[in-house]
Amino acid sequence: MKRLLKTTLRPLYALVARNPLSRAIVRHELAALGATSWSAHLLREFIESDCGAVHGLDRAGRETLVARFHANTRAIESGTSPLVHLVLAREILSIPPEVKGDVVECGAWKGASAASLSLVCRITGRRLKVCDSFQGLPDDGGQLHQGLHTQVYGYYERGMFAGTRAEVEANIRAHGALEACDFVEGFFDTSLKALTDPVAFAFLDVDLESSTRDCLRALWPLLVDDGALYCDDAGDLDVVRVYFDDPWWRETLGVPAPGLVGSGCGLPLSPTYSSLGYTRKPGQFSPEQWRKASFLAYPDE
Repeated sequence: MKRLLKTTLRPLYALVARNPLSRAIVRHELAALGATSWSAHLLREFIESDCGAVHGLDRAGRETLVARFHANTRAIESGTSPLVHLVLAREILSIPPEVKGDVVECGAWKGASAASLSLVCRITGRRLKVCDSFQGLPDDGGQLHQGLHTQVYGYYERGMFAGTRAEVEANIRAHGALEACDFVEGFFDTSLKALTDPVAFAFLDVDLESSTRDCLRALWPLLVDDGALYCDDAGDLDVVRVYFDDPWWRETLGVPAPGLVGSGCGLPLSPTYSSLGYTRKPGQFSPEQWRKASFLAYPDE
């Protein structure tokens, strides 16, 4: 059968190989097919699950959220995709209601992801702390940034990705749930000291290694056990290294470095690359909350 298939398709292979336009079309169609099927799976999994049911969210409600996420990224300049908003929403909706704590976003830019997260916070009854300088990035000294997986390099400048507080508030008012939001204004090394309540979930989109350390220094002690902290900088190895810097974690926070799932090329939200990664604050180990694997040993059995 394989020999017959190869014989049948060999002329097509030859045609594609000789024709640059044909190769380009095939590459484009395969990329589109892969991205569509992957995205469709994540969307279908979210919509057809019972995610958020404990908060009264049904299938129609989940479909509405997905539509709002798409609308938000079209209406507001955004560095994150609707699929990222869906993944963050799924995590927040999966937190048991009895677990108390706020949702914290560090790095709002124009407020697209904050608008989406505010809708989820309204459903779950949590407060969204929108933390930003509202002046853009601080100066990082002209450091070269390289994406090993994407082969992209460049520099950040002071003031990049700025959205004024009035602009962000207006966008959330128009496209989210402003009543679920509190604003924490200022650069993270000082502003986050104002946070004292438990944090059930955190999302960092702060671009810089120094800003990442400032956020972790303030938020990790407040993060609940088993709480997730997502970041949108998983492709920047300078940022990724922070999550594996064991001496810094032990000296600064008194715990071992937790690592980052998705380091280098992000979580598999598409066949090629995403910038989203996450870590989780370990709670006390309980075998009842974990699964056994057929390829591992269990001496007590």
